[in-house]
Amino acid sequence: MCGVGGIFFKSAEHGAKTGEIAYRILDGIYRRGPDSTGVALWHDNADGLLYVGVNCEAPGGGGRILEALDQLGTVKQATDGDGYIRAAIAYGGSEEDLVDAIDALDPAITVSSVGRHLEVLKHMGGVANLDAKFDLKSYDGRLAMGLTRYATESRIDFTNGQPLSARAVPGLAVMHNGHITNYHHLRSSYALKGYNFSTQNDSEVIPIMLIDEMSKGATFEDALNITVDKLDGCFTYIAVTDDCFAVVKDAYAAKPTVVAENDEFVALSSDPQSLREGVLSDIEVWEPGAGEVHVWQM
Repeated sequence: MCGVGGIFFKSAEHGAKTGEIAYRILDGIYRRGPDSTGVALWHDNADGLLYVGVNCEAPGGGGRILEALDQLGTVKQATDGDGYIRAAIAYGGSEEDLVDAIDALDPAITVSSVGRHLEVLKHMGGVANLDAKFDLKSYDGRLAMGLTRYATESRIDFTNGQPLSARAVPGLAVMHNGHITNYHHLRSSYALKGYNFSTQNDSEVIPIMLIDEMSKGATFEDALNITVDKLDGCFTYIAVTDDCFAVVKDAYAAKPTVVAENDEFVALSSDPQSLREGVLSDIEVWEPGAGEVHVWQM
């Protein structure tokens, strides 16, 4: 089933704390996805750091990961989340080289995401577990979008948890509610093109499809519209980049998502009550229609 939701502030100056709002929205849709919870956060990042998220299914592997990151660059901030490592490092090399170096540490260790503005956090269970490890409520940047996952086609673990990205490609995170029925065919075709998959999650094909279409010259919005045509199944997904975010509905609009927007923010949720509880207002909501793509600039 799963649930997606979050908040985007149109200005860096805002009255309510972003992480607290995202927490309330995701807590309100916990029943839709009790297996794991993840968020994509946006940072201004004036220091030019690289935000790295690493899945660590091997118990006690966090120390090895942080040591390796400190050899590749300089670790400035880090949290060992007992299964997922988040770090911000000073790093001037290739993102692809970093991914390859961390992946080589152990088969049970894989890079989840890299980004200069986007950071991905995730944990097992509800948003309370995520907050306990990574202090989501203290985040006060402009954007926090997340997903509560109900696993149907792949394992309940950090590697298959969302948000998902194209790993070595910075600045893209996707949160997907639904099922992609032509996933295996698409995965095979993209693997032949040289794309690497690190999960068994059908959602992983979405960021790879977006990256592939943009590599052929499509704009981000064009690529989003192409996914509506190329992906079979029922889905809603949120895609976040360094400078915009979007909500995309399949041609059947079978997966619920509502939107509230005013002069201060845009808020999303799979459930209108959780959205209103998140922003602490009986705000009017609307639902994107079948096959629609809506994009907001940062």
